Amino acid sequence: MSEEQKYSLPDGEQELIAAVKAHDRKAFERLYKQHYKQLFALAYRYVGQTPVAEEIVHDVFLTIWKMAGQLEIQSSVKSYLSRAIINSSLNYIKKEKIKQEKQDAYLKIEGKEVHETEQTEGKESMLDNLEKAMAVLPPKCREVMHLSRFTKMKQKEIAEQLNISVKTVKNHLTYGFLKLREHLKKQQQTLLVLLMVLYKYWGQ
Repeated sequence: MSEEQKYSLPDGEQELIAAVKAHDRKAFERLYKQHYKQLFALAYRYVGQTPVAEEIVHDVFLTIWKMAGQLEIQSSVKSYLSRAIINSSLNYIKKEKIKQEKQDAYLKIEGKEVHETEQTEGKESMLDNLEKAMAVLPPKCREVMHLSRFTKMKQKEIAEQLNISVKTVKNHLTYGFLKLREHLKKQQQTLLVLLMVLYKYWGQ
């Protein structure tokens, strides 16, 4: 068998492809009908979705029609179309994989941001309630607790600044904490969170 015979199409296919290259619509429709079922089955085997498989076959034939004048088929029409379907199916799978990875990454980031936002909002709400609770304390007690809570001063530093004893500072803190606990308990606040917030800033 000569090289020319080896890579030439059967007579019937040669005539059909020649007509398609000449933009013969009837020849194109004939090509489409002859190979549609087989190509759809092939695409479906890769993508597993009927609408997607149909779209892949449609797109392959649409490309063939648009590029008909440049169509070059050397082995067989069946092999040429099958390869086109496989390539298109693999490209679809690759794109979907990339899309899914991007979506997963986005959801992961979004979920983290939402979680952090909720935590921040929760802390802000708790601190706001703490401020309101402190407003009901006697002035000197409130001042002591403010210095401890917001300036992170130690008890000895507070005593020196207010010119009072460390014991008096402790008494104010103890009294203030009890009053805050009573107030926040009525507001159904979490006492454990309050303890963590207050003791985090109270110097020893």
